[in-house]
Amino acid sequence: MSTIARVSIALAFIAAAVLGWGYWRARTHAATDIRIEDYALRTDRQAYGAAKNATIEFFDARKTSLAVARTVGAHDYLQASHPDAKIGNCMQFDGYRQRGRYSQCFDAHSRWAARWAPQVRSARVTVGNCVVNDVPVTAEKSKPDWWLWWVPLPHVGGSPLSYYRYSVAIDSAACTVYAPG
Repeated sequence: MSTIARVSIALAFIAAAVLGWGYWRARTHAATDIRIEDYALRTDRQAYGAAKNATIEFFDARKTSLAVARTVGAHDYLQASHPDAKIGNCMQFDGYRQRGRYSQCFDAHSRWAARWAPQVRSARVTVGNCVVNDVPVTAEKSKPDWWLWWVPLPHVGGSPLSYYRYSVAIDSAACTVYAPG
């Protein structure tokens, strides 16, 4: 076998390994974006507001609890955690001073999210004293550019993840699922 053929085979193997790792990582690690659209908070400038002091519990088709997200921080960001608190809130670690601990927490959280996120079918939403059961969940899934993870540019590449965006629409004043019209 010629040297060119060996080099070609080696390069093809390396390219397949790089792309294979990216595909595997995107399938086994995920990030979530969770929103509760509260139409009771609508104004003349916005169609809905972000729910304050809220909790959302996600369920699969058999009504098994998968994850619980609670509002945290000044902007009422919804952070998912394991129902038994086995995997928690990574925001407790200062990303600059505690990079190692944050990285370990995020890695565990993203592996766990990749397992539960595709199974979500419904939710229970709690806003203040209002509890709404069997809320339909709109889920969007994307695996953006997992094959470009190796590109060393600031806005391209990085460890690939699947992304799940969940949004639920409620009217906390009526304590019900929001239905337009």
